[in-house]
Amino acid sequence: MIRIKSFHLIILMLILVGFSSCEQYFGDTNVDPDSPSSVTPPVILPAAQLRLAYVVGGDASRFSSIFTQHVDGVTRQFSVIQNYGLQPTDVDALWSQNLYSGILQEINQLKISANGNPHYTGIAQVLEAYTIMLTTDLFGDVPYSQALQGRENLQPTFDSQESIYTSIQNLLDESITNFAATNNGLVPGPDDVIYGGDISLWTKFAYSLKARAHLHLGLVDQSNYTKALTALTNGFSSWEDDADLKFGTAATANAPWFQYNNERNDIAVGANYVSLMNSLNDTVRGKILGAPLTVPHPIFVPDQAQPLMTYTELKFIEAECRMKTEGATAATHQAYLDGISSSFAELGVSGDYPAYVAQGAVDPGQATLSMNEIMTQKYIALYTDVEVFNDWRRTGIPSLTPNSGSQIPVRLPYPNDEVNYNSNCPVGVTLFDKVWWDMN
Repeated sequence: MIRIKSFHLIILMLILVGFSSCEQYFGDTNVDPDSPSSVTPPVILPAAQLRLAYVVGGDASRFSSIFTQHVDGVTRQFSVIQNYGLQPTDVDALWSQNLYSGILQEINQLKISANGNPHYTGIAQVLEAYTIMLTTDLFGDVPYSQALQGRENLQPTFDSQESIYTSIQNLLDESITNFAATNNGLVPGPDDVIYGGDISLWTKFAYSLKARAHLHLGLVDQSNYTKALTALTNGFSSWEDDADLKFGTAATANAPWFQYNNERNDIAVGANYVSLMNSLNDTVRGKILGAPLTVPHPIFVPDQAQPLMTYTELKFIEAECRMKTEGATAATHQAYLDGISSSFAELGVSGDYPAYVAQGAVDPGQATLSMNEIMTQKYIALYTDVEVFNDWRRTGIPSLTPNSGSQIPVRLPYPNDEVNYNSNCPVGVTLFDKVWWDMN
């Protein structure tokens, strides 16, 4: 399968959009957001996709990976974050410049400029669902229904996470309907730097995200495990369906982890993560996933394909949901093995998979397979993926010892700008206060 990537257009759009906007939520409030007549969907789409990939592989990954102990902060700012000293000012750029006035604003513009075009609208809805899920999972209650209104509302209310999850599922359902519609107008193509305009893959991505969203709410209502299983039957069917964005080798188009490692060197691979792989004789993946965070690196290369969601994740979702609904059946066991196999395949070491799963500590057999094996292998496979932070909060697997004090953070702090300038921002919330779906 060939996916078309257009990096020159992306870099041009980054110059036009401006990564350094300091407006909260709204970008340039002197511009009428309802009049994007001079900007067409093929111009907006790649900029929104690239910024999302930078956020997912950037601060969102680094902060959450400290908490899950995939990485360790060893000097400067990250030696403080290693000991849970993350401050509201540390997340100002993530929140205002990137999530709100960046990605969500660009997606809003994309929907307006699409002017009813079903495929561009559907893509925008998937990106919006993904972004607002990422945002609420990291921060809890966040502005959504009243966000992006510019001067009409400079202090949007914070919607409950419960209501946001309802909106997420609605967006994804609407996107699936739009993807099934006949598109007689502008057709996504090279401007879509995730799937090259392949609407069948966008449909699979939407269903896969529905499964992820249902999984997150399993503690709230166990029927979500069944709903997730239903959704994933239409999701990714192999690792070639992964939703990812491949970066370039030019310095202006390098992947986020490569950029960070090349410039900073204040984060190291997690010692506990490496120790876990060693305890399972995971030497082949260990040389790749557990490699020192230096340049060059086997994964974090300049032209890395930054994953947004993968088939490997989906198979582990299936294994967990089957374990919750039917126990350690043959189907549960197979989904578990498929998740591990997919991880080896994505790393290009499929030949080493049989010896790894031949170990009883890795594959205890169908009858004695437990959540511990499922979540441990998912934790290993999804290295530096933000989703691991969600998994750990939901399940407590693997068992982690705090780097400092007696608790590991379970959310990001609300940003300093939001606390100071939005009277609706919740007060008294700490890093150790659980988000709604984690409170059961």
